Amino acid sequence: MDSLAERRFTPDDQRAFAAMSGDHNPMHMDAQAARRLQAGRPVVHGIHAVLWAIEAAAELPTGAEALTVQFDRMIYVGDLCRLRRGRRGAEGTHLEIVVDDVAVTRIGLLPAADRPPPPASSDARTLALETRGAEVAAAFPRAAAALGLATLVDLVGLSKLVGMVCPGLHSIFRGFSVARGAGAAVGAEMRFSVLRDDARFNLVSLRVDGTGLSGQVDAFRRPPPTAQPGIDALRGRVQPEAFAGRRALVVGGSRGLGELTAKLLALGGAAVTITFAVGDGEAGRVAEEIRAAGGRCEVLRLDVRQRPIAGHLPAGRVFDQLYYFATPSIFGKRGRALDAALLDTMTAFYVHAFYETCAALRDAGPHAIDVFYPSSVAVAARPAGLTEYAMAKAAGEVLCADLPRLLKGVRAHVRRLPRLQTDQTASVQPVETGSAIDEMLAAIHSVQPTAPDIGPGTLR
Repeated sequence: MDSLAERRFTPDDQRAFAAMSGDHNPMHMDAQAARRLQAGRPVVHGIHAVLWAIEAAAELPTGAEALTVQFDRMIYVGDLCRLRRGRRGAEGTHLEIVVDDVAVTRIGLLPAADRPPPPASSDARTLALETRGAEVAAAFPRAAAALGLATLVDLVGLSKLVGMVCPGLHSIFRGFSVARGAGAAVGAEMRFSVLRDDARFNLVSLRVDGTGLSGQVDAFRRPPPTAQPGIDALRGRVQPEAFAGRRALVVGGSRGLGELTAKLLALGGAAVTITFAVGDGEAGRVAEEIRAAGGRCEVLRLDVRQRPIAGHLPAGRVFDQLYYFATPSIFGKRGRALDAALLDTMTAFYVHAFYETCAALRDAGPHAIDVFYPSSVAVAARPAGLTEYAMAKAAGEVLCADLPRLLKGVRAHVRRLPRLQTDQTASVQPVETGSAIDEMLAAIHSVQPTAPDIGPGTLR
């Protein structure tokens, strides 16, 4: 692919654009907060990527009267972005930002707007713009020459509008279509109003009017971080002594299904240790909730990517149960081809680190260990975009079936989980999910020594 320019956006770039635009949304600025969102890791400001593309493109038309942008996929901090020409032969100048050979952002600089701006609303609100014209002109001089400084300042303001005001912190920028304003003076504010709020698709469309542009902005509402049920909501689901005497290690127990599993185990009388890789505050909150309810819970920092895993487990601590929820980001693949690097990452979590964790627990003492391995229905269904995930989980299932002869005394219990409501599976479009409480209770009961023996590694 012939590239007009290439760039990797860095955390310093994020901070600089946030200061310029006023868009300090945590999905852009906070790696720990971003991992609880749909993206899973920090995302580049869409407007920043667009302005870079216009700035970097050669032979830009001067006096373009309209700009259309579609954000097809997120750009993550550190991605290698390539800029290329798009829609050859079409009117105007068309650009594409490409990551992993997939167009993630499409940009059109047009001689005239492709559609008239939507009608203005009488209930418009005012957004104060934080951007300084001189700062924008210094950062994007070619783009300012092509579109006009007033237009650029208003474009930067769109990032604050969507990311901080409407829809706000829980949003994903979908795109916009705007016409340039007639004035040359840089504005200090922008007017906006809601044209449409479609609950079926969580899609919000806005009319925007600034000194430098007017038109329509579209953004999705995304779900906030998923909150697992509290102890009080779970108390009636577990007999107080159901898991008494069990010493359980819950890897990845600070949130999601691991958090839920830890709470259910503790309510049943098990002594629980939860681990976290990042997010000590989240782990501490879960432990405090369990202790306040009379349960036993300790916290351990454990990043399964740091080897050897045995060196990060407490010396002399013996566990007889392992619940393994360590995972990288599941969604976010862009290209259609097999991604070898992604497969390696998935396998590192779901096979190698899992095996090493089991081996470390076995080596801690001559006792039997029951292990819960959360597989996925994706192994059989193989939905689009999850090939590497399904392959790695399938490999994990094979390992589980052979664990009793690879690690004497270790018995694995595999359950192919349906899609359940967690941070990882949250999506813009409403998706029906199963009951996480029912699934995790069934998983815990399958691991107990009194459960019917249907053989190690059996799918349930």
